[in-house]
Amino acid sequence: MRLQMVLLSALTSLAFVGQLAHAQADSDKPRGIERRPGHQQHVKGVHPGYTIEQARPDDFEPQTGAMAFSPDGKFLAIGTFHPMNAHIDLDEPNGTLYILENPTAKDTGKMVVHKVDDQLFSPLGACWLDDALFVLERNEISKWTDGDGDGIPEKKESFASGWISDNFHHFSFGLPHHDGYLYGALSTTLHLTPEERRSVKGKIISHNSPNPEHRGCLMKVDAKTGEIEWIAGGLRTPNGVGTGPDGIVLIPDNQGDWKPANMIYVAKGGEFFGKYNNTEATTDFYPEGGVPSLFSEKEPTPPAIWLPQNEIANSPSATLLIPDGHLFAGQVLMADVTQGAIHRVFMEEVDGTWQGAAFRHSMGLEAGPNRLAWGPDGCLYVAGIGQGSGNWGWSGKKFGLQRMRLSGESAFEFEKIQATKDGFRVSFTRPVPKDQLADKRNWRIDGWTYVPRPQYGGPKSEQYQVRPSAIRVAEDRKSVELVIKDLRPNFVYHIRTDPTSDKGEKMWSCESWVTFHKAPK
Repeated sequence: MRLQMVLLSALTSLAFVGQLAHAQADSDKPRGIERRPGHQQHVKGVHPGYTIEQARPDDFEPQTGAMAFSPDGKFLAIGTFHPMNAHIDLDEPNGTLYILENPTAKDTGKMVVHKVDDQLFSPLGACWLDDALFVLERNEISKWTDGDGDGIPEKKESFASGWISDNFHHFSFGLPHHDGYLYGALSTTLHLTPEERRSVKGKIISHNSPNPEHRGCLMKVDAKTGEIEWIAGGLRTPNGVGTGPDGIVLIPDNQGDWKPANMIYVAKGGEFFGKYNNTEATTDFYPEGGVPSLFSEKEPTPPAIWLPQNEIANSPSATLLIPDGHLFAGQVLMADVTQGAIHRVFMEEVDGTWQGAAFRHSMGLEAGPNRLAWGPDGCLYVAGIGQGSGNWGWSGKKFGLQRMRLSGESAFEFEKIQATKDGFRVSFTRPVPKDQLADKRNWRIDGWTYVPRPQYGGPKSEQYQVRPSAIRVAEDRKSVELVIKDLRPNFVYHIRTDPTSDKGEKMWSCESWVTFHKAPK
């Protein structure tokens, strides 16, 4: 995963400030707002709706790639590995499987850490079904069962395999369960070692190197038989495969070659997600130009959610549906390793196409979050990873395991943003004075799209400023409809506004990134 941080480009932010409305009543110029936490900066810390606690013994410092609770909630499986692998082909095991007993104990001294096996290869996914723990490793899905009756699965067997992982960037990500199947996805080759490059004949652009079969693919694995079906292609670094509303399979992918920004895809099967494996170059180890991306003869399926690099994402990882009883139930949490953040995503299906909006949510974690899970105690468990600097990390922090507990509080912020037949409906968590919502100068909307290319990343394309032609304020003053005549499919709309609530509260985060594909009929 190439997680290169660059400085966030300076943007002109024009939105609401205080009492300037009367002074500028005859002007159509948007108003300035100071850059602050929640606007072009991370939010201040953990979302007010949660308190945060350590969820590990003091001497347990996991660099977590995989995490799953047992069905009875008595155990938490943790797969760890050291992500110091740039340009180093993995010949020896680098991962360990731990079982944390009594993981919901408020007193972490009552937790017991069981080291099960230290011969794993980059465990980056786990799922506990009935009496079996499945762990997605670099080259296989391993199945672990309890052989001595103590509840801890220590007996290992190979459950599903058959793909090649011979480049340092060949990871395997997953492992959500849905309708009797386990889902996993494979990353593609990054750049080659100097020795490997000397064997290349042909053209390599950026990091787009040749690949063996199945790289960049999504697999669907029968949870009873281990039979594998390869159902989608064109992915690059799909860390954090998860499930979302209505059981949809979500695939976050990282910016890179053919990926001009980060994104979240919805997989139904048969899609090509845009990453063309290089077949122009030939090598001694991938002869005949390697294997093309699965379904690459099809038109690329656009992301359901675009996540602009270094704005709302840099290294998207786990996705997790928010259950009933929690703030924003039915929406999706998305972790980001390099930003050290958890973001929130609202998703809607319009005429068979998924789209939605991304919002800042939480900071204040002890490491870059790589895995998320809901515990039997209703807490959100957050597991981090890092290597100290550079890739796979945030602020030099290497390990972490925490839980976020509902506090009973909430914040003034965006609730959701939906497409309407003639624009967007923006909903808030608190009532807002009508004059603030209705004033066009209190809104700044910028639109752009992306053009995929074989080089790493890509600039914003076709940028333009969007001006609402009309604003309709709801009677309860918790939502507003922005009438916009020129919405374009597969565009990102950066919507900013900074009103105060009826109670005088400032917004927790006053910007959002909306991906638009279709308007409801």
